[in-house]
Amino acid sequence: MKRAHILSSIFLSIWLAAPSAASADSHNPALARCIATGGAPDAGVPVTPEAQKQAVAAILAAKEACSDALEVEPDQPEALFLLGSAEQIAGNHKQAFATFERAAAGGLGAADTKLGDYYLFGVGVKPDLEKAVARFTAAADKGDSAAQTTLAILHMLGRGVTRDPGRTVELMTLAAAGGYHFAQQRLGQIYLTGEGIPNGRSDELGIPNPEFAATLFSLAAAQGNMTAIQDVANLYADDGFGVAENLEEHVKWTRRAADLGEPAAIKMLGFLYEQGRGVDKDPQRAAELYIDALKTGQVNFDQMRGKINGYTPGWDYDTAVAFQIILQDMGLYSGPIDGIVGWGTAGGARALAGQ
Repeated sequence: MKRAHILSSIFLSIWLAAPSAASADSHNPALARCIATGGAPDAGVPVTPEAQKQAVAAILAAKEACSDALEVEPDQPEALFLLGSAEQIAGNHKQAFATFERAAAGGLGAADTKLGDYYLFGVGVKPDLEKAVARFTAAADKGDSAAQTTLAILHMLGRGVTRDPGRTVELMTLAAAGGYHFAQQRLGQIYLTGEGIPNGRSDELGIPNPEFAATLFSLAAAQGNMTAIQDVANLYADDGFGVAENLEEHVKWTRRAADLGEPAAIKMLGFLYEQGRGVDKDPQRAAELYIDALKTGQVNFDQMRGKINGYTPGWDYDTAVAFQIILQDMGLYSGPIDGIVGWGTAGGARALAGQ
C-alpha cells in the first residue's frame, strides 16, 4: 500500500473518532473548577486573537482553583499545567518552567510541548535544540498535536533532526487529524504546493493533491483560522491550482473572512457584489464594502477590485455612482456623479485609505 493511502487512513480514522472528555476526580472538587474555568491543557496556537484573549482570561481566572486543587493533589498534572500557564502569562518564566516540568513528570504531553518551546526559543532558559527536540518527541509520542506539528516543521527544515518529508507529512497528518487548526492549514499548504517536498512532488505521499488541500483548509477555516479561510476562498475562486471553481464556496469563505474584519476579504466581497458573482448584483452594497475596505488603511485603491479570467473589468456604472456619492457625503469628492472613476474619484478614495 502506498504511503499516501496509509496517511489518508490515519487521518480519517483519527478525525472521525469522537474525542473523550476528561473528568476530574470527585474527591477534588477544586480540580473540577480549575479545569472547567481554565479549560483543558492546550499548548497549541489559539485560532484567533480573540480566542487568545479568552484563553488568557480563563487561565488567570482559574489560578485560585488550580492552586486549591494542588493542595489536595500536589502533583496533579492538569492543575500544574494551568498554573504554569498563568505564571507564563505573568512573565514568571523560571517559575513557569519548573511548574511545567512537574506537569510533564505527571505524563502530560502538553507540558512537554511547553518545555520544548522554552528550549527552542530560549525564553527564561538557555536555548538548547537537542533538549527541545527531546521534549517535542516525548509530547508527540503522547499524542499532543502542537508537538507533532512543531516536530513536523523541524523535520521539514532539518533543524535538530534529519530533513525528512515523509516524517513531516506523517506527523502533520496526525496533528491535523487530531483537530489542530494550525496543522490542518500547514498540511493543506503541503498538499497544495508541495512545500518542503523535493521538487514539490511525491507520488509516494500523494503530493500535490489540491482537492485534499481544499478539505484540510475547510476544516481549519471552520474553526476560524484566517489563513485557511483565505486559502480555501482563493482555491474555490479557480486560482490555477486545479480545484474547480465553486462560486458558492468562494462567497461563503470570503464572507466569513470579511465578517472577521480581513481587509482583503472585504474588498473581494465588494467585487463579488459589483459583478454579481455567486451573489445577486448589488451596486450599493459593493460600494459600501469598497469604502469599508479602504477605511482599514490596508487596501490599495489601485488594487482594490478583483480579476475575472486574469484581468480587472471596468467599473460597473451603478457601483461607481454609489461609490462617488459615498465619497461626496464624506467630503472627499466634489466632482460630478457620473459613474466615471477618474482622477477625482481616485483621489478621494486614496485620501480615505491614507495613501
